[in-house]
Amino acid sequence: MTLASLKRPPALPEAHPHSFRFDLVSGVAAPEIARTVVADLMNLTGNAELVDDARLLVSELVTNVHLHTDTAVVRLDVAVHPASVRVAVWDDAPGSRLLSLPALPDDGSGRGLLLVEALASRWGVYRPNINTRRRKGVWFALDRGGSGAP
Repeated sequence: MTLASLKRPPALPEAHPHSFRFDLVSGVAAPEIARTVVADLMNLTGNAELVDDARLLVSELVTNVHLHTDTAVVRLDVAVHPASVRVAVWDDAPGSRLLSLPALPDDGSGRGLLLVEALASRWGVYRPNINTRRRKGVWFALDRGGSGAP
């Protein structure tokens, strides 16, 4: 699945972010689909310098949802701002907790949130609230050119 364009996209207006939302079936293909969608969005919105980090981080977060929850759908929100891109990955398993135990040196996995911490300009967690939010989400932001924007 590719969202590629044959022509260079026009520059985005500076005043308003562009927002995109995708719902993916949680399964073994979800990380690859999320990587492809996010990479295409980065390229189409003039954020090619963020492609590699965005692909890696969204893949880690979607993989965590697939491996550690029983949610059927992974929601992906991408907001493109003039100076940064923010990506949130949501699941419908509010009772599951974030895995925050450090990986052991011989472990083959368990470093996803460490990668997010290392590569993202900012990141955080949307915790579920029974009255307002049933989904749990993890988000990250990548700044263009090292700026400190939202």
